[in-house]
Amino acid sequence: MDPFSQLFAAYLHTVSNSITEVYVDSMNTTVTSQSLVYNDTNIRFQHQLWKIKPNSVCANLEQQATQFSKCTQQAKAMFTELCSQLSSMENLNQRGRSLSNMYCNASLNYKPMVAYISEPMQKTEQELKEKECNLMILKAMQDNSDEVIKLKEQICQNIYL
Repeated sequence: MDPFSQLFAAYLHTVSNSITEVYVDSMNTTVTSQSLVYNDTNIRFQHQLWKIKPNSVCANLEQQATQFSKCTQQAKAMFTELCSQLSSMENLNQRGRSLSNMYCNASLNYKPMVAYISEPMQKTEQELKEKECNLMILKAMQDNSDEVIKLKEQICQNIYL
């Protein structure tokens, strides 16, 4: 191949790559990962075709229920705030309008996972007695000696009065 043909081929390759990159970017045809910090929470998500993939939001925290819950709730608030901010801007370019639509759709449709984890309630006196009786019943099933049966009857006699 002569130098002129090589130069022309390189030029065509560069121009076609630029056109492809602009098209891919404007249409958001590839899966794009994002990581944004909102209220001290690192929120990770993916989007494609200007739609946020709901299962990707905070997916890195799925194994930690409380952090995952907090992250998804913060993500919902972030989507709403970004929607509001971008919608109020005038003279947005095509990419800005696409981002605005993406965040507004997520603001309306994304459902965060809400988890509340609290301390277990204290057992009542009656519940503790029932538990002790149940343990003795189990022990008597495994060991039917007179001692164990008498102890079971002694512990369980006044429970359901």
